Parts: sequence; C-alpha cells; structure tokens
Amino acid sequence: MPRIWLLVALVALVLGGCAPTSVIKMHDLYLYGYQNARYTHFYGEPGQLLYSGRTLTLTEPDPGSRKLQVPFAVRGALFVDGNPFLRESLTPLGVAPVTVSRIALTTDLQVTLDADVQEVVYYDGQSFLRLMLEGEAGTVQRVVPRPRLNGLRGLGELSSAEADALADALQALGKPLAIALLPKAGLPPHPVDGVAEQRRTGVYVQQDIGVDESAYRAAPEELVWDVVAQGSQAVGFPSASYQLVSNQDQLISLWQRAYGSQLTVPPVPSLDYRRETVVALFLGTKPSGGHGLEVRSVREEEGDLYVDLTLTEPAAGSITTQALTSPWLIIRVQRGGYAAAWLRDAKSGALIGVARISP
Repeated sequence: MPRIWLLVALVALVLGGCAPTSVIKMHDLYLYGYQNARYTHFYGEPGQLLYSGRTLTLTEPDPGSRKLQVPFAVRGALFVDGNPFLRESLTPLGVAPVTVSRIALTTDLQVTLDADVQEVVYYDGQSFLRLMLEGEAGTVQRVVPRPRLNGLRGLGELSSAEADALADALQALGKPLAIALLPKAGLPPHPVDGVAEQRRTGVYVQQDIGVDESAYRAAPEELVWDVVAQGSQAVGFPSASYQLVSNQDQLISLWQRAYGSQLTVPPVPSLDYRRETVVALFLGTKPSGGHGLEVRSVREEEGDLYVDLTLTEPAAGSITTQALTSPWLIIRVQRGGYAAAWLRDAKSGALIGVARISP
C-alpha cells in the first residue's frame, strides 16, 4: 500500500507541474497582410502549460534581456520557452478585406471593403488616423482622415502595451499603411484549456497605398451671390416654379408677376446674363403667412451649380396672417454658363428641385 500511495503522489506531482494554472492569461494577435502570423502573449504566474500536445515553460523575463527589444515583445508578458511570445504561422486571407487608396490632388482617401471590418485605421508616416468604423463588404467610400488618439490603443482586445508594440512594429516599416480590425467571429479558433482569460484580436495590414486617379473630385467652390429682390405676394404661381433667367425680357416678365399685387413696382435692375446666373424661385400660393425661403449658400460642385435653401413654414400655434401668400426670391450668382441650378435643403442635403432656362 505505501508503494501505491507513493506512485499516486509522484503522478500527481508530474501532472501538477504541467497543468495550466488558473491565473494564466493568453492574448492572441492575428496579423495578416504584413505578416501572416499569430503572436500569443502569456501573463500571470510562471509555470508550465499544456499546449497543443506539448509543454510550454513560462518564466519571468530578465528586465535587461535584449529579447525585450524585438518587435512585438511586450513588457509584463511571460517568456515562452525563453522567447517573449509564441509565434505561429497563419494561412493568408483569401481576399484582402480592405483597400485604401490616396485620391489625387487631395488629402482624402478612398476605402474599398471586400469583407466586413470593425475599424479602418490609416498611418500616414507620422500618426495614426481613423478612416471608418463598422464597415460592410461592398462599401466604397471617400473619407477624410481623422486623428486617432493614443495610437492603436483601444483596437480590438489588445492591451495598451500590446497596442503600443503593434504600433511600434508598424511604424518601423517607415511608410504609410492601412490597418483593418477584423471581426472576432471570423478568426481561426485557437482554444487552450485551463487559462483564466483568452483575448483574440485580428488585424489586416495593407502596406502599399496606391493613388486612385479616378476617385478625384474637385472640392466644392463657394460662389459669390446676392439677392436681387424678394417678396411674398407674387401672382400667377399656384404651385412652385424654379427658373433660370437668361435675358432681360424674361426678367421683366417675372418681375411684373412678382410685384403684380402692388400698385408701385420697383424698377427692373439691369443684369449681365453672360457673366451672371440669375435664379428665380417662386414657392407658389400658400394658405397663410409664415411661409418663406432663404438662400444659405451657393456652390459649384463637379461643374454643376447648387443652391442650398432653407424653407420655412409657420410653427404650430403661431399667429400669422390668414391671407393667401406667395413667397419668392431672385438671386444672381457671379458666374455664368450654367444650364441648371440644383436646389437642395441646406440642413439635410435632400434635393428640392431644379431651376432651368424656360423654353
């Protein structure tokens, strides 16, 4: 009997030395594109861990070890068989989840997604910038890079030290690149029994950032404009009417209708129709006062003229005249040659209508 108990005790001692301790934490970084490798960092108490049919020896690193200077080494992590992490190769992704391109003559970027991502970050050679969050496959979007505070901290389930190590390794490449955070559910499984915590973060790194000439769009240009005249008692417009005025005779005709309810009509201004674009906006007959329109901005975008408007209506319970009204507005833009003026809601950007030259 004593020999049996001694044998049991020896077996228990051996198994106990290889069994994972409950305080061991394991963090996986799946790195695609730049490298196709999984970096695993372990934290907790030194000891041994059964891992994929073999035993890993986890030890406290020497603070002066040169191995702590290698890329992806994280201070505070345990050494694994004498190394600062466990590195294993991964099968490359079949499709690049993201393609980021520079847009010629601008600082904007074009982002094309061929897979779902949780975040896209851009490194411009000096700092990390956020491009988008929660992108779906099939998205093609022009974006303005925004500062991302604290480098890559907060990316997926990386600890601050792990995020800093990843940022340092990518910055050492010395060139612009894009980083896409991959959905955790799509990462290859990597279960290990007995660890107290297992974090998993997957990223794809695009190293070569090209230029997309076709994505270039000229920035909107603010144009100079002013109000020629406006009022609220036009006649002969039962519904909304938007027109471009191309000559003086047309302006005189609209002018008479705009001031048709008044005994005294102001003189018609003389305008230069070759160098100016004249836009006449009539809202049509309204059942009461309180209706109106106001021009907020006038821009040229991609060669087209856009007029951003604010349309007003009487607030509920407000006191207004109950007489019929017909608000109108005529503006001139200090640039000619437009065949149409597109009218938009200044707040929502929704298209309201279009003003064209009357036949």
